[in-house]
Amino acid sequence: MPRLRWIPGCLGVLALGLASCAVLPPEGAAGSGVAGGAAGPGTALAALADPECRRMAGQRAQLQAVHAALARQGMALRVLGCPELPRQAATAAGTQVIAVAVLVVDGERAADTVRGPLADGELLDMGSAAPQAASGPLRRVGTASLAQPPRDSLSPDVLYNRAWLRKLMTAQGLRPVANTWWAFTPR
Repeated sequence: MPRLRWIPGCLGVLALGLASCAVLPPEGAAGSGVAGGAAGPGTALAALADPECRRMAGQRAQLQAVHAALARQGMALRVLGCPELPRQAATAAGTQVIAVAVLVVDGERAADTVRGPLADGELLDMGSAAPQAASGPLRRVGTASLAQPPRDSLSPDVLYNRAWLRKLMTAQGLRPVANTWWAFTPR
């Protein structure tokens, strides 16, 4: 039976594939502290219902696809809001963007995709914080929020994570905004 030697190898690959299909914990479970944890796309994309995001609500399907891809990788998408960037930060005057962050849900699975510290329930290290609203919706982002550290001062892990996020969002039809890692616009 020398022709059947391939079967154990195939079974091993199948077992690895099944082991990587972990189930996300329910909302409110341990490790789901930051921004709603492993909540579904409805919670992750709740900011699209805010009045400030009315013009971006058409991007829901693309953002849900990103959220689903991240869930398979042990992470979750968080839409923070739809602020308006100042003129010098974008290609057009007062460009509205979708502000996002990535939450680590399962650090072990996320380690197969991204780099850096990957604590469950923490945001993925992107080298700087995404803008946050002090209270209420995130309407505008000032130029101070757009200040980026010099590229050569960012760690290779941060550069890798930023490039990975740009690629993921671009694959779903969202265009990155120059000089920000967290801002995307529809194509």
